[in-house]
Amino acid sequence: MDTKKLVADVQEILAANGDFSNLSDKEVYAPSIQVDRKNVYFILHEDGKKCLVACESGNTVGDFDAVATEDAGNGKTLVVAELNQKNNEAISSRFPWVKPISRHGYKYTFGLGDRLGTASNAHLRLFKGRGIFPILAQQSIRELLLTDRTELDVVQSASWAVFEEGYTTGWGADGDHVKEPYEVEYAVESGCTMITLDATKKIHNEIADLSDSELDAKFNALDPEFVTRFNNDYLDKTFKIGDNSEVHFDKKDVEQSVLIYFDAVVYATYIYHRFVVPNNLDFEISMDETIVPTTPANHYFFANELKNNNITPETIAPKFYGEFQKAIDYIGDLDRFEREYIVHESIAETFGYRLSIHSGSDKLSVYPIIGRLSKKNGWHVKTAGTNWLEALRVIAKEDPKLMQEIYKYSFDNLADVKPFYVFHAEQSNSPKPETINDSNVMSLLTDDNPRQILHTMYGNVLNYQESFKYVYRDRFFDTLNKHQDEYDDFLNRHISEHIDLLQGKAATKEEVKAKYEPKN
Repeated sequence: MDTKKLVADVQEILAANGDFSNLSDKEVYAPSIQVDRKNVYFILHEDGKKCLVACESGNTVGDFDAVATEDAGNGKTLVVAELNQKNNEAISSRFPWVKPISRHGYKYTFGLGDRLGTASNAHLRLFKGRGIFPILAQQSIRELLLTDRTELDVVQSASWAVFEEGYTTGWGADGDHVKEPYEVEYAVESGCTMITLDATKKIHNEIADLSDSELDAKFNALDPEFVTRFNNDYLDKTFKIGDNSEVHFDKKDVEQSVLIYFDAVVYATYIYHRFVVPNNLDFEISMDETIVPTTPANHYFFANELKNNNITPETIAPKFYGEFQKAIDYIGDLDRFEREYIVHESIAETFGYRLSIHSGSDKLSVYPIIGRLSKKNGWHVKTAGTNWLEALRVIAKEDPKLMQEIYKYSFDNLADVKPFYVFHAEQSNSPKPETINDSNVMSLLTDDNPRQILHTMYGNVLNYQESFKYVYRDRFFDTLNKHQDEYDDFLNRHISEHIDLLQGKAATKEEVKAKYEPKN
């Protein structure tokens, strides 16, 4: 690394007066350049690697953990530094927009969940000017384990991408699907500005299977004070929501809502006061990791009980009618989805939060409905896993033999992930590995069943070892890194499909597919 040449780069940047389109050193990544008076900062791309270059007063440059330095004259020192935590803290103290912030007040927010740590740059380029607040860091504990990453790594990776792209308009970090207090604390300590509380362990799905007599007996076995209050507040009452919607509670609605969801209300209240308020977090509550759809009565009850505890979350994720399976489009009656979404949206508007749509990747059929009906409060959509599938699209194109190996391993070991995901793909309804060759390998990413197999097996593929060596991980990342521009293009096409439908820039799935779908 030629530090004297970097000093010359700094002088050229200062002389350019903000126009960095014709810099002589193409390894200086122009979007990252920040000039603060006579101090200069940028990301250098050299030999397939990235590093931070900072040139400032010798009195403050010690904040950086330098790997190389050079006297830049006039009392300034140039440092070359790795993209690590200490240097991230140093750069964010100079440019606060590098840190994640609250999404409160933003109408439209989109969770991207960069599982591999290499997608955020492309996403940021796409989101510039879209009027949507990106949640770049969004990983569950399960996803962290499967990708062998930490929450801090996820947040730091996103933060460096923000600096590199000069994205100054704000971004968020979500401790996704946290269930236990220690998981919430871990997310907070890692820099997350938002948590998504997965209340699954406090949502009692088994109640839905009780007979009417069993349900009645269990409800009336509660403390009489609770029985009286809940009946007085809800039984045989109709609540008007919005202009044309209402929610009515019959006896079964009351008893099921209380017995399935009230424990989750109590738990959310505890998490809210222990973590959300002290750390000024954005608060989302997930009701979607359940067996049965959230009825309007369930949703209204949950929201109203939170209100009784003076809690208004930023977003709530009900379990909508239909199936939101991983990596494929929505399965269900769209007319019914729309009818029920109208009621859920009216409840959210009544209580002052937004709806959150989980497992949002590829649910293109419902996005025109969501975009059209959620104009008052806006929406939050979560995608994540299809970053991995777009990476596999690069593998299939550039190293089809590796892709065939990955598919065979995924196909043969699918039973390993069946307990963790709900999906229809089976070995019996998917192409046999021996039928896949160089000419048809890309079909694995367009056909629903093999697509789901590949999607759900990401952790197993990345972590599989033989003789103490990774079998696929290194070859996978080597290929992906060599073709980052191609990966960026695939990522942007894919997410653009979602955003255009949500923002009404395309009317149908077919229209947006024709606009963005890669032809190869």
